[in-house]
Amino acid sequence: MTDKTAYFSRILQTALAFVPACMGLFAFLNNVTDWTGTMERVTFPLLSMAGNAASEPQGWRAVGSPMLAHLAYGFVVALEWLMGLLAGYGAVGMIRHCNGSLAEFRRHSHWVCLACLLGAFIYCFIFFTIGGDWFLAWKNENLLFLQGDSLNYAAVLAIVFLYLRFSVDEIL
Repeated sequence: MTDKTAYFSRILQTALAFVPACMGLFAFLNNVTDWTGTMERVTFPLLSMAGNAASEPQGWRAVGSPMLAHLAYGFVVALEWLMGLLAGYGAVGMIRHCNGSLAEFRRHSHWVCLACLLGAFIYCFIFFTIGGDWFLAWKNENLLFLQGDSLNYAAVLAIVFLYLRFSVDEIL
């Protein structure tokens, strides 16, 4: 690989590193600025299992406490913020070392990979598995988007993770 090609590869990797940074930070900002609306339209209906066709044996899973719904939502929002910060830290470090040593560039890209893994936990486990299967979002017509959107976010994070983790620069 030529120096120009390696440099261009690092530029693309750095640009890609900003995807999870923006995903996490924008999600945090969107969730904080529309906290009440999201609680009313998504979080509380999901956790209380309101509007879904849960059978009686499934209904015991419902969380009817607004306070617990706020705590659960706050936990998810904090994780999204952390994902954005980790990826942002890594991306800025990648910019700083774009023309520097491969070891330092790679060290910062690993922070972005950690952010992607955190995002996969958020979107695959919390939204897709817990929200979708435990709280049966797929049985509520107003929440049908939840699992599909979760998989879309997780797929984007997987692409970033795989590219950064197994990029050509790794073997040079």
